[in-house]
Amino acid sequence: MDRPSFITLLNKYLAGNATNEEQLFVENYYKLFQNEPDVLDALSFQQRSNLRNSIQHSIEDNIIKGKNTQIRPIKFIRFRSAHIAAAIVFMMLLAAGLYFLRSTPSKKSIIASKIFPKLIKQNRVLFLPDGSTVVLSAGSKLNYPSSFEGMKKREVFLDGQAFFDIKHKASQPFIVHTGKIKTVVLGTAFNIKALDREADITVTVKRGRVKVIERDKILGIIMPNQQITYHKDKINSNTTTVNSESYLNWKEENLLLDNLTVSEAARFLGDRFNVRIKINDEAISSQRFTASFPKNETFEQALKSICVFNDLSYEYNKEKSTVTITSNK
Repeated sequence: MDRPSFITLLNKYLAGNATNEEQLFVENYYKLFQNEPDVLDALSFQQRSNLRNSIQHSIEDNIIKGKNTQIRPIKFIRFRSAHIAAAIVFMMLLAAGLYFLRSTPSKKSIIASKIFPKLIKQNRVLFLPDGSTVVLSAGSKLNYPSSFEGMKKREVFLDGQAFFDIKHKASQPFIVHTGKIKTVVLGTAFNIKALDREADITVTVKRGRVKVIERDKILGIIMPNQQITYHKDKINSNTTTVNSESYLNWKEENLLLDNLTVSEAARFLGDRFNVRIKINDEAISSQRFTASFPKNETFEQALKSICVFNDLSYEYNKEKSTVTITSNK
């Protein structure tokens, strides 16, 4: 949908002439128009206020009626007015589980939303500057630089729980800092749980190997299906053999793909569902979007959602477990 069409739809919504489908669209979706004036700037202050109130009333009606609003992919608008942005985003948070992200050019701080935990319990998927993948649990925080170029080490700081799938780079070790503990890897997949409210920090390896260090003391080097537990109060640790998959169940909760490119989202979904996804057009690959998917969303449901809201088509060969994505333009 282009910008003029969206403005027309907003006006229909405000006038009470929108169909049920159009009302649902307005209440759940915002189109990100890159390098264009903000969509809401085309509305008057009164119209924006009416839009906010209409959405709020719709949400309240749904709560009263006990309806469940399905979480679907959403694309952000960038707001110029902080007050309007706060009001609209607040309503959209309630309506569709949106999380509003702010970051600075030199450093990024990703926080899995703590707002309205009963309504928004989503893990967050993000790609680090080196192409590594991180799944961040709800309420957790990850700080990392906007680029690792020119650095001897790739260092990030975790507060909470995250699953890391790290790109191998022997010349640039990857280090996760969690309080006094740091986990050093060259290329592997592992889980770290370091919650402030819990007495232990656990590092569990799914693939590869990691070295866990407390200050300058090496606590151990662990392999797949091994776990190091550091006891913060006792200042000691122990190593055990575990089933790593049992410590990764949290990753299957509601999922937020936050400002990913279509290529990154395809890679993540392909790995998650063991499907090979091919994108024919580089322009398609670089398109960015944000989408939320409920816990039990199937691969084809997720794929269809991504394609619909990025104006794409796909061919899915289930026998060969391959998908080809093309543009509709």
